Amino acid sequence: MLRQPRDRFLRRRKQEDEERTEFDDLNTRREFKVFLVEDDEPVRRSLKEALEEQNLVVEDYMTAMEFYRDFRDVVPGVLILDIRLPGMSGIALQEKLIAEDFPLPIVMISGHADVPMAVKALQNGATDFLCKPVKLDELLQVARRAYHCHYNIKVNLDGELDATEESLSRLTSREYEVLGYVVDGLSSREIATKLTVSTKTVEAHRARINDKMRADSVAHLIRMCVNYDAATQAGD
Repeated sequence: MLRQPRDRFLRRRKQEDEERTEFDDLNTRREFKVFLVEDDEPVRRSLKEALEEQNLVVEDYMTAMEFYRDFRDVVPGVLILDIRLPGMSGIALQEKLIAEDFPLPIVMISGHADVPMAVKALQNGATDFLCKPVKLDELLQVARRAYHCHYNIKVNLDGELDATEESLSRLTSREYEVLGYVVDGLSSREIATKLTVSTKTVEAHRARINDKMRADSVAHLIRMCVNYDAATQAGD
């Protein structure tokens, strides 16, 4: 369940430009590979080309089983995985890999970004969930975060957490209640039943929540809340 903002986090800070690290410098960037599993050939090709234009090494696969069968060498990198695939789904592959202590962070992508699926992917250990059409800057950011994690590069996230904290503080009590149900994976219809209001009323609350949280998708909203909860719990 989403936790209420705490007073000691309530402060306004000017958003600084994201600090550059060795990932952003080709002369200092160390070994790193992106594994891409996507059954839609045009999408797979465009994502691969976009990443390669940023001088990232990419290995692409059409199915989950193809990746599972062929993946051998454990190298620094990230797995970007479509959630809906023919045969073994992305969720099924994720569960299988985690059970086998798969060492790389997993990022889920989908054109069918319903809330329960996003929540399940994140709860299963996915580090990010991106919605199609995937923007290049989002794609690079997940690769960047995975690189920082592997090489233990410390990046100041206080500004991001403060922005989330400030956005949460602007929600009304009812909006906060609705947000908690969204993060728990409930649909608008299910939330309406719990609150004994109409689905249309819930949708209106969710629109205001997205506006106040500056969330451009359900997945983005959930990621912010999950990351905030993890950070505040670690600070307890």
